[in-house]
Amino acid sequence: MGSQRQKRVAVVGGGPAGLAFLRVFKEFGLDWEVVLFEARDEIGGVWYRADDAQPDPERSKLPASPIYDSLTTNLPVNIMAFHDYQFPPGTELFPQAAVVQQYLLDFAEDFHLRKFVQFLSRVEDASWRDGAWNIRVAGQPEAQRFDHLVAANGHYNKPYQPDIPGLRDWAAVEGRNVMHSTWYREPSPYAGKRVLVVGGGPSGRDLSAEIAQVALEAFHSVKGFGRSDIPNPKQRPAPASFRAEGNGKVIYTDGSIDEAVDVVILATGYELRLVHVFADHLKGLKKTNQRSSSVPFLSQVIAQPQPPTSEEFPPHLWNSGAHIYPLAHHVFPISGDLPPSSIAFIGLPSYVAPFPLCEAQAAAAVHVFANPKTFKTEQEKIWIEARNKDLRDIARRAGGDESRTVGRLWHRLLEAAQFEYRDELLRFAGVTKWLTDDWLPAMYAEKVVLRQEWGDAVRSGEGEDLVKDARTKDDWYRVLLKLLDRAERRRKEVDSMLGGQTSA
Repeated sequence: MGSQRQKRVAVVGGGPAGLAFLRVFKEFGLDWEVVLFEARDEIGGVWYRADDAQPDPERSKLPASPIYDSLTTNLPVNIMAFHDYQFPPGTELFPQAAVVQQYLLDFAEDFHLRKFVQFLSRVEDASWRDGAWNIRVAGQPEAQRFDHLVAANGHYNKPYQPDIPGLRDWAAVEGRNVMHSTWYREPSPYAGKRVLVVGGGPSGRDLSAEIAQVALEAFHSVKGFGRSDIPNPKQRPAPASFRAEGNGKVIYTDGSIDEAVDVVILATGYELRLVHVFADHLKGLKKTNQRSSSVPFLSQVIAQPQPPTSEEFPPHLWNSGAHIYPLAHHVFPISGDLPPSSIAFIGLPSYVAPFPLCEAQAAAAVHVFANPKTFKTEQEKIWIEARNKDLRDIARRAGGDESRTVGRLWHRLLEAAQFEYRDELLRFAGVTKWLTDDWLPAMYAEKVVLRQEWGDAVRSGEGEDLVKDARTKDDWYRVLLKLLDRAERRRKEVDSMLGGQTSA
């Protein structure tokens, strides 16, 4: 009897998700061939800015990275780090993007991952035929066959542009500009202008705060905000509509109005787009014929965006623009077209610490690839049905577009839920050495306080001393404890001062 053919795995995307899969694959010690296809000339994904420091001024094509100059992480380095691989001693607790990119380069070097990577290799198409993937790479004459596919190419490459009534006409007036935050780099172009930033996420907060330092007037518009002119930037509710005539009007959901806004920046996040689309780039709302989908190479096996069917489990995977459905545990397909062990989606969940979560997903993926019978389809269907019901109940209570709300929440894992999810996948894969440390959920919940306190420590000159000797996971944990203690002491000092003023 001849020897069994060596299995082949294709990984698409050399960012953190793809690197996580490579590292985990090596941990399992399988004698399989793995090829990672990276479209660009270096690993790093969204963290690799390359020549995107100054993106195309005409915005005729999307930048390869949405990272702006001042961006720092919104998680401490020891919470965002891969398992058993800490950032170097002396690293700022909330570092800039270049530091994270260097960390990824070091990670790839230390775990000998580059040998798996084919650079400048953009996957144009992947089709499932006769029990295997046929993968076509741009510029290569023949398709390659693989047994398994890992979609790890991220979801920051199709800006989500909300359909706000009147915005298109407003933007068509000369002298006005609308752009997505993916093109933003630094605030100097907005000096002396009236700027409205829409969106309550980290980029919305960062951009509105730094633009406010140079703009004539800056507004930060977030669903749930009331109208307030006291902070800088000024707070506004979500925009309900725009009027183009005269000075132009922004009408908010509370009925209030601002006029003479020069620039609108949409910090509204990104879509999961799986088909070839025309990207509308919002400078004068002109259209460009550009491939901008998150995983366009899967357009043959994932249905175009469509309303949900009455069936709990549609015959094909489909994309709502906000989620891919139905995926068991956000990773494996439940589809008549694709066996669960044929493909794994790594990195879809949001509002998480992504690097270690990707490793947990990768561990589950390798386990299912190697042991497909361990995947229990009927059990996974029960999980999907329960999540679907829970999210639909939430969406009905919230009102509005139920399908959009369900899609937006589907891959979102808030606070402690992500750690339970990670541990469930790791136990399933038998990788118990990476189970969540007891202190981690509580420290994750304090991430905003930690970031604020770190900023104050840096301004006062204490930051460098706090992190200079942090080498191990326990060392970094002690840094977090010191910052929380510092925050508590400062809070008590403020309370004492206010109490003294009251008694006086």
